[in-house]
Amino acid sequence: MKQVRLNASVRTETGTAAAKRFRAAGKIPSVIYGESGVTHLAVDAHDFSMAWRDIAGRAALIELHHGGDDGADESQFAIIQEAQRNPRTDGFEHIDFKEIVRGKPMEAEIPVITKGVCPGVKNGGILEVHADTLTVRCRPRDLPESIPVDVTQLQIGRSIHVREITAPEGVEILTDGDEVAVACVGAHAGRDESEDAIAEDAEPELVGKAKGDDDDEGKKEED
Repeated sequence: MKQVRLNASVRTETGTAAAKRFRAAGKIPSVIYGESGVTHLAVDAHDFSMAWRDIAGRAALIELHHGGDDGADESQFAIIQEAQRNPRTDGFEHIDFKEIVRGKPMEAEIPVITKGVCPGVKNGGILEVHADTLTVRCRPRDLPESIPVDVTQLQIGRSIHVREITAPEGVEILTDGDEVAVACVGAHAGRDESEDAIAEDAEPELVGKAKGDDDDEGKKEED
């Protein structure tokens, strides 16, 4: 289990205008909710960005330190429920934390990672991850950073269902067992046969193009 410490401050101002002021001051408007109720926080943007980079897409237990109602230092454990980003700047706009109580079972979304070399890929197939995350139940101390899926026996045309994945010790996978987690498909799987026919019909036209003709080039491009 990965654990990250973050310092925060309690905020009493809410709303769009207040959120803009916090962001301008280098703070991210945040909320933590759970058994203790709802607390509005402000987290340092730089500190959170560094923590996010350290977590690197894995699950982690966040230890949030902030001043309580009496001004004394208070800490709460949480997981990141949602982190909203600005589509233009990619900066963090808002964070939702879900409170975690030590010793009590919790539920979380854990990222799936593939382990090993897929023989189907070596034979020209494509590895597709259908389940980016799995829902699990466990105690905070057993929270896994990720769920590994062994693909060393996966051939083209075969798939691995959630029920075939071995959960880490102390972890129960709640995602539907019939759901496909990972599959290896042929490179041309899903291609419409009519597309192949059109492509074949188009080839003679290219071969018979008048000499000297130029080729046409396609052009691209609140809280």
